[in-house]
Amino acid sequence: MAQHHIKSFLKTIQDNKHWYIISIVFDNTAYFRRLNKINHLYHRLSNSKATLTGNPSNRSWWNLIKPSGIYLPVITANDLSFNFILSTELKINELEFKSRVKKICPYVSIKIRYRDINEMEKITEDHYYTYQQNIVSFGNNKRNKPDYIKN
Repeated sequence: MAQHHIKSFLKTIQDNKHWYIISIVFDNTAYFRRLNKINHLYHRLSNSKATLTGNPSNRSWWNLIKPSGIYLPVITANDLSFNFILSTELKINELEFKSRVKKICPYVSIKIRYRDINEMEKITEDHYYTYQQNIVSFGNNKRNKPDYIKN
């Protein structure tokens, strides 16, 4: 993903009504026992027919909240972290989000920050996201490229 596309997304995310910084940490052994590839968490969360009792499927729920953003998987010897920065059309029910993730694979920890300007400033100051090679874009952020990329 182009560095300037990421920078543009990070600069404009605060213009959205609902935006989040989410960090999920999994134990590698548990994660890879349930899922075959690193990006399968995203695929299951956004496109599976799995459901929580009395709620829509993950696919229907994902289409309802219409998330757009980026995620960065970071793997170490023991852990796999997913770091999401996303905006949504509707406010996410945090308990429901945690439950959907936990049903896919139990996590070690999860932090959901809603409109946390201080955390966003840390991210943009560190330039951490802008120099990573394995960032994945999704939603409208993947489809809509800034004008300077289209030309």
